[in-house]
Amino acid sequence: MLRANLEDAALAAAKGYSHEHVEPRHVLYAIAREFRSRPGVEALYVATRRALEPAGSCVSVPTLTPEAVSLLDACTTEVAAIEQLRSAMDSEHRPLAAGAAQTAERPAEEPAPAPGPAAETKKETPAEILAEMDALVGLASVKQQVARVVAVVQANEERKKAGLAPVSSGLHLVFAGPPGTGKTTVARIVARLYAATGALPGSKFVEASRTDLVAGYVGQTALKTSALIDKARPGVLFIDEAYALAPRHDSDFGAEAIATLVKAMEDDRHELAVILAGYRDEMGVLIESNPGLRSRLKTFIDFPNYSPEDLTRIFEGFAVANSIQLGAGVRERVKQIIEKASGEKAFGNGRFARSLFEEAYARMSARAAADGTVSLEEVTTFTVEDVEWQNSAPRGSARPIGFEAGEKG
Repeated sequence: MLRANLEDAALAAAKGYSHEHVEPRHVLYAIAREFRSRPGVEALYVATRRALEPAGSCVSVPTLTPEAVSLLDACTTEVAAIEQLRSAMDSEHRPLAAGAAQTAERPAEEPAPAPGPAAETKKETPAEILAEMDALVGLASVKQQVARVVAVVQANEERKKAGLAPVSSGLHLVFAGPPGTGKTTVARIVARLYAATGALPGSKFVEASRTDLVAGYVGQTALKTSALIDKARPGVLFIDEAYALAPRHDSDFGAEAIATLVKAMEDDRHELAVILAGYRDEMGVLIESNPGLRSRLKTFIDFPNYSPEDLTRIFEGFAVANSIQLGAGVRERVKQIIEKASGEKAFGNGRFARSLFEEAYARMSARAAADGTVSLEEVTTFTVEDVEWQNSAPRGSARPIGFEAGEKG
């Protein structure tokens, strides 16, 4: 999960500065941003943010460089990630990693100038973040609902500045919809929006599921859930497949997790926002299982299935990000497959588009290698023959989970 979170943040940084590639400097920034509350990391965060300048002019989705991938792979734990960050910075907090903005070397005899005042860190604005959300494929109704939530937050912040009481609305949300519809992606954006508007003092984002909250013995679940809440503050705790917390029997420890969560949603409401996600019907059952949840979760945002056209555009986005062209008839073939598959009960939306792309890439690679030699031209263009889909999922299998961290929807 940590690597995926850092990759997402690095990609967002590259996109935000219109850079063509995700380089180590973007990964260093992502690490510093994730752990900026740790001792000594705040100064490194400022330096890594400064190293992202200047902005570029790229309009396509940035691609990961091998150096960035290597750095991400080294971030196996929080401690390892912070160590990578520290070792990549010199004593004056300049990035030393390949691809980072480096200062030209001075002659040994030339004294270094005295350090000037620290450059002011550029803070994200709500408008910039909303523009990034608007650039996502589809999700028109979701974008409208999130914008409305943010407008209420901004209105309340202005009221507080004027000494007026905010109108109670709450920052806690329910994201209801099928898997692969971008709930995790939008939740990450909401965390940044809350921080940018001042509704929360930080933009941490922690993704969790039932196994992260519920323990196997009496008394341990409350401790486990509380530790996760502490990790998310100040910021957003996102619980996917949250309906799995609904107690199935009297001794189900999910009830203990919910009780702990409800208390934190009230006591820590100035530092913590909780977003629960899952299928709408099942989420309704969960909310009704605890009066505290009913009173604190007032805003439901519905995530509908993507249209075949939107999913085709998502497929195209994967191709662009990987420098692959679509040959004659490929787009039409992709849309036909998506239209047929979308009628299945366990359809995965954005996940299906990704799987279809990966299957096409595998078929293209096999086709290119069939004669014993592979040329660049053979692995940079999809043909109609490359785009096929066979559903290998066993019948009667459980509903698929939502997007993994880092997957776009």
